[in-house]
Amino acid sequence: MEKQDVVNIAEGLRLIEMGVEKIQSVMREKKIKSLKDIAAELIPFFKEDDHDLTDMVINRLKK
Repeated sequence: MEKQDVVNIAEGLRLIEMGVEKIQSVMREKKIKSLKDIAAELIPFFKEDDHDLTDMVINRLKK
């Protein structure tokens, strides 16, 4: 591995850490206890015929 590879990995790990912190913050705020509970909350949003939400999530994931 080269130095830039290590830097890229470290940057990716930091992004993961920030994402986990954001998820945990919402979970604490909403008093959600597990990822299974989150999935139960999200599934109805995606089952609705709301293409804007789906497109928004897809676009967010692409970033």
